[in-house]
Amino acid sequence: MEIRIEKAQESDKPRIFQLLEQVNMHHIPSEEMPELTFDNYAVAKIGDTVAGFCGYKIIDSTTAKTELMAVDPVYRGYGIGYELQKWRMEQMYRRGITTLITNTDLPPTIAWYKKHFGYKEIGTLQKHHEFGDPAIDHWTTLQTDLTQWFSRESRKENS
Repeated sequence: MEIRIEKAQESDKPRIFQLLEQVNMHHIPSEEMPELTFDNYAVAKIGDTVAGFCGYKIIDSTTAKTELMAVDPVYRGYGIGYELQKWRMEQMYRRGITTLITNTDLPPTIAWYKKHFGYKEIGTLQKHHEFGDPAIDHWTTLQTDLTQWFSRESRKENS
């Protein structure tokens, strides 16, 4: 199965909002997600189907925050989330970002970020709205150093 990562287009928005609804992250605008600009968003396509998407927001010259990522349940287990995360990390790194922050609520997702992308837990935030898993009342804040991650990835590729 060929996965293509492309910059999100206006025509992708309806499908992106379908994916957001599947993971209960469609409450936009809200206190959890005041706006959605799509400036730094990508979609993962399999053929002509948008199977997933992700985005990020630049905070300052060296810091960014991931925004929203969802993969259609039909397409989970094929590495789409990994490819989307890698895409956005590469985009940010090219722009000089060294510190990347992510908020997530699901324990398996937290473990996935730690295992594959070198994240460490740095705190929690209380949820203000039913966003993500309604049974979890807080976000776990994770942080990774993109320079370190890319250095490790480069060594893996060269060995």
